Amino acid sequence: MAIHACSASARPQNSHTQDIPASQKAIALIGSRLIELRVNRRSEQFAELVGMARMAHTLGAISAADYSDLLSDLNDLIGEGVARG
Repeated sequence: MAIHACSASARPQNSHTQDIPASQKAIALIGSRLIELRVNRRSEQFAELVGMARMAHTLGAISAADYSDLLSDLNDLIGEGVARG
């Protein structure tokens, strides 16, 4: 009979993902969502991206300058008609 782990802590950890700093993970995730927003131009994507950026900034994963730049870029996208979708 197989014995199954009943908690996440019992799972083996992937050392490659532990070596990546939180800031790089946040930037990669936000960047991929920004690309999706630029392609699909849906308002719910905009709201999700703003929330992700706010959370990353609050948790210290991105700097205040990066957060400000991202919000500025998002405002420019709204001006281009992102919310029409």
